[in-house]
Amino acid sequence: MFCRFCGKEIQDGGSFCVNCGKEAGYQEAQEPQDSQSPADLPVQMAPASNYHLAWFKFIIYFQLFANAVVMVYNGVNNIFALSYGSDADFVYASCPMLKIVDVTYGIVCLGFAVTAILIRQRLAHYKKNAPIQYLGYVGAGMAAGLIYTFAIVAAMGTVSSYAMEAAVSNVIGSVLGTLIGAAVFFPLNYIYFKKRRELFIN
Repeated sequence: MFCRFCGKEIQDGGSFCVNCGKEAGYQEAQEPQDSQSPADLPVQMAPASNYHLAWFKFIIYFQLFANAVVMVYNGVNNIFALSYGSDADFVYASCPMLKIVDVTYGIVCLGFAVTAILIRQRLAHYKKNAPIQYLGYVGAGMAAGLIYTFAIVAAMGTVSSYAMEAAVSNVIGSVLGTLIGAAVFFPLNYIYFKKRRELFIN
């Protein structure tokens, strides 16, 4: 169905229009009857006004845009081996598998950049299941980073055991940081969006 005030589509069963905030079944206020004063008329408010949305606005106006930019940078950097500078040919000649790992992850990063913008649009328009998709996106990004890290270690193992040990020593901190961050991020955000689930009905 569509909002009779602003024309935006409202999902069947939705109580409010997320665009203008009017109730789906709201009728224009009539002239007050003798027994009804203006103060007795119901006051209609947008459901979003009932919640603190600072974190939500941070996500849709900064975090996901910034994440897309970072992913584009990582993708270009990995595909074109920019981080190795003039030593790229030597590095890949010493470890051919590393090039496959880098290029594959670079392509994945570009895919994540596009997905970040799509998720951002769904959140901004209060699409149903958008919060779950957002959490899934973040989780997939963390998982991809960990897989890339372990793939580098495996690739270095094809060179020598010493090279693999050096790679392992450099990634332990990164892996622990990711796991700790995930343990804090997901429960807090799940609770945050669960308390605001009535907003995401489109």
